[in-house]
Amino acid sequence: MRLRHLWIAMAALAGLAVLAVVVLLATFDANRYKPELIELVARRTGRTLSIDGAIALGVLPRVGLTIGAARLSGPEGKGEFAQLDSARIDVALWPLLSRRVVVERITLDGLKLEGVRYRDGRTNFDDLLPGGGGETGGKPQRDGSAAAIVIAGLQLRNATLGWRDEAADTQWRLQQANLESDRIASGEPGSIRLSGRLIGNSPMIDVALELAGDYTIDFGTLATRLSGLEVEARGRMLAASELHARLSGDLNIEPASGRFELAGSRLAVRTGDGIEATVEAPALALGAGGASGKPIDARLQVRRKTRAIDATLSVSAPTRAQQRFEFGQIRADASMTGAGLPPDGIRLSLTGHGSVDAAGRTATLALDGRADASTVRARIAATRFAPLTLRYELQADRIDVDRYRGIGGTPASASGTGSATGRTAAAPAGGAGGASAAGSAPAPTGAADAIAVPPIADLDTEGSLRVGALRAAGVEAANVVAAIRSGQGRIALTRLDAGVFGGRLDASATLAATGRHALRMKLDGVDAGQVLRSLAERDLLEGRGNLSLDVTGTGRTVSALKRSLDGTAALALRDGALAGIDLADVLQRVRGALAAVRGKEAAVERAAGDGAKTAFSSLNASFAIRNGVAHNDDLDLRSPLLRVGGSGRIDLADGTLDYVARVSVVGTLSGQGGAELAALRGVTVPVRLNGPFASLSYRVDVAGLALDTAKQALTRRLQETLTGKSAPGPAQRDKPASPRELLEGLLRR
Repeated sequence: MRLRHLWIAMAALAGLAVLAVVVLLATFDANRYKPELIELVARRTGRTLSIDGAIALGVLPRVGLTIGAARLSGPEGKGEFAQLDSARIDVALWPLLSRRVVVERITLDGLKLEGVRYRDGRTNFDDLLPGGGGETGGKPQRDGSAAAIVIAGLQLRNATLGWRDEAADTQWRLQQANLESDRIASGEPGSIRLSGRLIGNSPMIDVALELAGDYTIDFGTLATRLSGLEVEARGRMLAASELHARLSGDLNIEPASGRFELAGSRLAVRTGDGIEATVEAPALALGAGGASGKPIDARLQVRRKTRAIDATLSVSAPTRAQQRFEFGQIRADASMTGAGLPPDGIRLSLTGHGSVDAAGRTATLALDGRADASTVRARIAATRFAPLTLRYELQADRIDVDRYRGIGGTPASASGTGSATGRTAAAPAGGAGGASAAGSAPAPTGAADAIAVPPIADLDTEGSLRVGALRAAGVEAANVVAAIRSGQGRIALTRLDAGVFGGRLDASATLAATGRHALRMKLDGVDAGQVLRSLAERDLLEGRGNLSLDVTGTGRTVSALKRSLDGTAALALRDGALAGIDLADVLQRVRGALAAVRGKEAAVERAAGDGAKTAFSSLNASFAIRNGVAHNDDLDLRSPLLRVGGSGRIDLADGTLDYVARVSVVGTLSGQGGAELAALRGVTVPVRLNGPFASLSYRVDVAGLALDTAKQALTRRLQETLTGKSAPGPAQRDKPASPRELLEGLLRR
């Protein structure tokens, strides 16, 4: 009986204890502790805590604390670091009787957390980390309380987790995040499931994300092990649409020892436009004592209707010295076949080595090998990771760019067109300037003559290029040396030296996403005919000498750029010919027309071309270019028979010429019609050339020329008659003529 009474007494005491706890919890007013909680947060962190909703303590079905909407400011009470719509913390009842707190479940609704790394490297949560400040004086507390925490489950609903790096100009955001985890306890296994939408700007990414796996975390050392990890992403990344990526494997991280391990890891990526890629890391271990593992292998395959690419990459497991990792063997092989490429395709094979300095945030890569039949050498260094900064040196004994012009999918004949992979200089908002006078719609940014700025313009790079023999757009160049810089939407070719067209080229150029471009070019001792045929597709001149061009322009299309060109140009040639017109033949026709000037033929007009040429011993001219129109007024063409000056304009955008060449006979040569032209010695014949480059024509106003010639002759004869002295002229007479004889003689000519 006594034992029975003892059990009854114990049950009564337990019941009274439970009743007391229930009564206490039921009558407990948590809201009166709001000010104390807010003051505690401010004192320990310097942050401002705002609790807009009520705090309630529930009993059934389990003991739980519910908090309404709340916000936590950033450091020093500035900005906003976190907020939530509501939170509930459920604890087990019976452990409370033994003064132990066992959290059964934490549920957070509408959590929004914004992490920021400032330009100086600080973050907006440094003060919340161990050693980050507060009343502890920056010393981490290691009283073992963290290891005693046990959470039976954690749930996040509709959370948003953001990260912004101001130095790297990157931003990531996990939206609509839902997380479920079971038991969270130090050293004990658990599982996790996560879903959400991941959005980022560098690189551009927008994917639906799902994650599942098992974990074990030591709260004391933060050692973490993930096993059976499966991550799946679907959406868009960079230019890839319909992206499907899957990552699997095991991961082990030990912060205390700096050890990092991967086992059986595999990444597989597939896109909707025929791209498949895989990366496999069977085993990799990095620790303070060194590194070990098996090679990391990657493969890229592209299968499209007109193109096939197959590339492989193998990187040996690194060796480690402090924070520097050396990759002793790197091998890359690639092949490309398809439309627009050589029948045998393109082959690339490179080997080399690389390194990564995690402390200095730098990396190097050295590669040697062959690209088709050419030996190549590349030295690349990343001097900064965020933002990425590259320095490089590239060398090759021979490059045939024309052989690779089909790589981008653009036909080789479509020179001057924008590439889909490049950054096309877009028209201003609203399309101003893109509409025609008739009010048509603005020209699309993908217009046929749009100027595409390659993506490298946004990357900070500086490097050099050396090529023994280069072929591009049909131009052969030897001993090419180039220096190139890029960044902030601009590509600058600061130096280009090469042997071209039998002479030397010295040039520089700038291509900018703003549409402001520049070109400086000097050609010494070159074949002018080759230059014009290759660069301008025009057969206008022959001869050897010097040409120079220094222009700037603003335009987002080739046609707009031509119309905005400003600058100068000049040429100085020797022993050549002016194609399209034979000035000696023109003078012959002028002489015949002068004889019939009484109305039979008032002018000489012909189309230029048909293999006609005007040979010269020297040709010099300079041009002032304004708004796409080149003006010249100092033409000096010389031959044993002729002297030619002139002035006029060349419209570079429309491709038209309007020019007056002033031709004078200064000598006589048999075989060139020189003897027949002797009668025109001392007479300047104006020859007007005009029309499009492809169909130039010339015209001589013979009637006007005859009148001018008559005036000159009459003036000369009158001077002779009045002074009795011979005036300078093409011919002398023994007996002065009367005015009537002068006029009759002139009309007979």
